[in-house]
Amino acid sequence: MRYAHGIVTGAVLPLIIFFVAAIIKATGNGADAVVLAILWNIYIIWFIISIGIAVFPPIIIYAVRRDMYREFIIFEAGGFGLFSPIWMILFTDLAGESWITLFTEGITDGLIAPGLGLTIVGIDISNVFLVPIFGLALVIGIIFLRPSFIHKYGTAGEMPELGTLKEDSELAESPPTEKDPIEVEMPNVTPPEASEKTVADLRTLLTELGVPEPTINQIVNSGIATTTDLVATSADHLVTLTGLDKKTIEDIHMAVQKKVWFGGL
Repeated sequence: MRYAHGIVTGAVLPLIIFFVAAIIKATGNGADAVVLAILWNIYIIWFIISIGIAVFPPIIIYAVRRDMYREFIIFEAGGFGLFSPIWMILFTDLAGESWITLFTEGITDGLIAPGLGLTIVGIDISNVFLVPIFGLALVIGIIFLRPSFIHKYGTAGEMPELGTLKEDSELAESPPTEKDPIEVEMPNVTPPEASEKTVADLRTLLTELGVPEPTINQIVNSGIATTTDLVATSADHLVTLTGLDKKTIEDIHMAVQKKVWFGGL
């Protein structure tokens, strides 16, 4: 997924959670006991829904776009880490209570737990625990949302060694029973061999065409090591090799062919 989309996703999920919690808290300012009891029940329901907001998106991504699962998890964890303290401070102030109380007193009834007689009671979060949690969350968020971290850990697998690529390519080729007609017509023309330069050139071309980095990694990891390999391989075979959806492969295939044959015209 695009970096900006991932950042927005990681920021919006905690924004929704803390925004609604702030509305519930602000509604209770100056309310009587009956209203406070109703608001507490609403907060319990929202607390459970908030867990679902954090848990269900990764499950859905795993079901429909498994190739993006690790990347999405990093964006979500980094977004919660970096933006949760920011939203909590902002919405605490907007709910009518100074944000400074988070660092001096903590949060009253911030968590819920089973109580006696099948009741649900609130659990206070002391500032002694909250302040270090804020600091740790910010550090985790900054680390997780670094592009280099996402590039390294957000893809399904690391780029294989070129030697392994070459061996896999040789194993996939069956020994020719007769001379290739192309070799007969062009005996002095040899196909490009996989090398660090051909892989780098392929990556540069795909990046210029706006292909996301995880998708580029899947193409390279599938054994496509040169631009010629990518152009000469059919879209259906690329789908089988890379595991990407056919629409994505067809768009990439068409764009690469236009770039190679017509200079992108």
